[in-house]
Amino acid sequence: MKINYQNKHVRTILYLLSFFFPFAIFAGYFAMHGMRILTVDLGQQYIDLLAFYKDHFFNPAAYSYSFANGLGGSLIGTFFYYLASPFNMLLLFFSKSQLPIAIYWIISLKVGTIGLTSYYYFQKHYQKIYALAGSSAFALSGYVIAYNLNLMWLDSLILLPLLILQIHQVGKKNWLILVTFLLWVTDFYTGYMALVFGFFYFAIYLFNHPTNWQKKLLNYVIKSTTATLLAAFALIPTIYEIINNKNSSAVFNWGIQFTPYKLLGKFISGSYNFHEMQAGLPNVYLTILFFLISLTYFLSQKFSLKERLSYAVLLLFLFVSCWFNPLVLFWHLGQFPTWYPARFSFVISFLLIELALKVLSRQPNISIRQLILIVLISAGLFTWLLTKNRFDFLDHNKVLISLVFAVIAIIIAAALPLKNILVQGLILGLTIIATALNLNSSLNSISYQANEDYSNFTENVASATNSIKNQDSSLYRLEKTFSRSDDDPFSDGYYGLSVFNSIANSKINSFISYQGLAHNSNAFINKFSTQVLDSLLGVKYTLQPYYGDDNVKNSQRMKYNNRLYRTDINSMTFGGDFKQLSYAINQTALPLAYISQRNWATNYFENQPIKNQQSFYTAATGDKTTLFTTINLPTAQLENAKASGNSTYQKKVLTQAATISFAFTPKTNNSYYLQLPANLTGKIVSFTINGESVDIDARYDQVKLLNIANKQKGKKIVLSFTLLKNKVNLANIIIWELNSKHLTTTLTKLKKNQPIVKETKAGTIETSTFTTSGNQTLRTSIPYDNNWTIYDNGKKINYTKFTNTFLEIQLVDGKHKIKFVYVPHQFYLGLLLSVITGICLLAYYFYHKRNQ
Repeated sequence: MKINYQNKHVRTILYLLSFFFPFAIFAGYFAMHGMRILTVDLGQQYIDLLAFYKDHFFNPAAYSYSFANGLGGSLIGTFFYYLASPFNMLLLFFSKSQLPIAIYWIISLKVGTIGLTSYYYFQKHYQKIYALAGSSAFALSGYVIAYNLNLMWLDSLILLPLLILQIHQVGKKNWLILVTFLLWVTDFYTGYMALVFGFFYFAIYLFNHPTNWQKKLLNYVIKSTTATLLAAFALIPTIYEIINNKNSSAVFNWGIQFTPYKLLGKFISGSYNFHEMQAGLPNVYLTILFFLISLTYFLSQKFSLKERLSYAVLLLFLFVSCWFNPLVLFWHLGQFPTWYPARFSFVISFLLIELALKVLSRQPNISIRQLILIVLISAGLFTWLLTKNRFDFLDHNKVLISLVFAVIAIIIAAALPLKNILVQGLILGLTIIATALNLNSSLNSISYQANEDYSNFTENVASATNSIKNQDSSLYRLEKTFSRSDDDPFSDGYYGLSVFNSIANSKINSFISYQGLAHNSNAFINKFSTQVLDSLLGVKYTLQPYYGDDNVKNSQRMKYNNRLYRTDINSMTFGGDFKQLSYAINQTALPLAYISQRNWATNYFENQPIKNQQSFYTAATGDKTTLFTTINLPTAQLENAKASGNSTYQKKVLTQAATISFAFTPKTNNSYYLQLPANLTGKIVSFTINGESVDIDARYDQVKLLNIANKQKGKKIVLSFTLLKNKVNLANIIIWELNSKHLTTTLTKLKKNQPIVKETKAGTIETSTFTTSGNQTLRTSIPYDNNWTIYDNGKKINYTKFTNTFLEIQLVDGKHKIKFVYVPHQFYLGLLLSVITGICLLAYYFYHKRNQ
């Protein structure tokens, strides 16, 4: 039986199948699970950024600067890191509440397109049916299954086969400029990885095809450089933001990430679980059949020793890059990955699949020594896994499934001719079955959020924030006593005290850590905040749960996750109710730009949030009054516990619950805060206030502040610690009393006669006209950035740093009207380079065309 592959209909069907097989398998799996695709970062970060993308698609200026980005910052780098994929335009056809479904379709379409582009490349060099099998193996490789939630990375997998195709055509007419440009722009991060691999691949191609190598090399360099300059509008601002903002987590060392032989376990079906997502091994699964056949390439007589050795060197380099720290840093732009290890490992799967296709397409059958190699490797691998398996992501069933496929591969290799159409169809069928089984067993170990949780939350919070905006047009921040994600401001249209962004502002993160908010290297949230900090940072409104509307259907009820215990909201003014939310107004919240009288230096200290907030307060207001005083910790009341000295307590009866409680009665209506040491976490104790459970966990080890009382004079407050271990040390627990009355008086006085501050458009802030006398300063809680240009009465003026974090302007006597304009100079510089390059390219094209 023969198939005419030159037939137009046959070719069309094969292209359609290359898209359909991976698309149907991936989309079908999630369709059977209610299209629930939100998990980890996709559900807690990317969906919020995609919501921002949808809301501001027709207002690209919004990316120049947004106060939704933490305390404020440019989003240009964020756009090119997360949002530049053309697939994202599909979001415009869905409502905000349907975003989870839209993302499901986007990822499914990307997976299908990976199959399509890889088939387009493979079929030009290898047998068509095998190319179809290889494209399915790549589109549903372990990398795609594990990291599909990082949907922005998938564009590089779509473009990688096209890049390799252009490398094969170097020196001839090709689209290398376009493909390289798209890799830089759609996701520069994994685009960099694909281009690095492309460079190594090109070096091997040149090594094995040395004819006119100088011309080919020059062509490659010129076109790659041209494409990079064309992409300067994306690269320059993004690289600037990374270099300017990034906390360096990379300390160079010669160590290794893991013992190299462990990587063999990742070639087994279903070799994935939640831990692997966080801190596991590289995801290199490509089906056991393709893996075993790829190894036979190095014993094939159909290829020169020179070619085989060159690919062996490249493959060895890629494998070493997975575990050798200097090379890990090289592939990941100088940073060790936080979660999602070996983010470049898709190139390993691609290379192995191509090596397997070389064997399948060029050899009539598998030779004896190749068969012996397959048998020996299979015997060793599966004996080891079945007898000494120490991988928590593998069980015997998963190993046995791969063993069955390995045995089938050995039978095919030993008995069947590779040129036979039935054998080709058999290998295609086995590949599709194997990838489907791997997807199912891998993703079954991951939990997913309900789509309605996002929809209900976003509909209610966004409705509330929009309503408040309609009542108050000034520039302010808003917070909540609950959260869905750190990036809620992007989804819900408000400016808050939280963000989760890989391109994080390290100076803001440092400030936030000193002030005591929960944080890590690229995220923070308003957990552990105080009345003082909220007021100084301009948090004017606070949303709370509201349970009064009985007409809300259960299917429409929002979840109030990550609840904060904030009794100090009792000091605020009630603002109003919505369907499932209410809000309070903080009358002491400062505007984001305010006049102050004096200059005070600030000194911040590690893990001393009270001292640091006092310093921030003094610098902002000029008031040196001590706001916080300590009160004596009451005598501990013990239940099945005994004290063993130095504030250490242990269980009496190990099998029973043990509790240490402290009861105190506030003597004033002030706010009280409990300070817990960094080492006291939710893994050691559970904590309650008057019987109500309170979360005490942070992102990193840090001192924590919990608001335990406000306007509760004379009412008993019981603080209880229930041991989750046999022993606990409760040293360094402190109760602080805030002089709320003095804070209110000082801030109320400071707020008088302050200018009204408004955001007139993205990146532009204006004050009302105001008059100053004496030595006065306009201080802000707007993050300092060299890209700000500030005008006073239309005249450009200089600015400095306030508390080494925010903008500050020294004012002269007289009338003022201040205008802040954020100008992303790096973007415009990059745009200029891109335009000049584009003009030169067009000029060359027309000149060349005219002289042909």
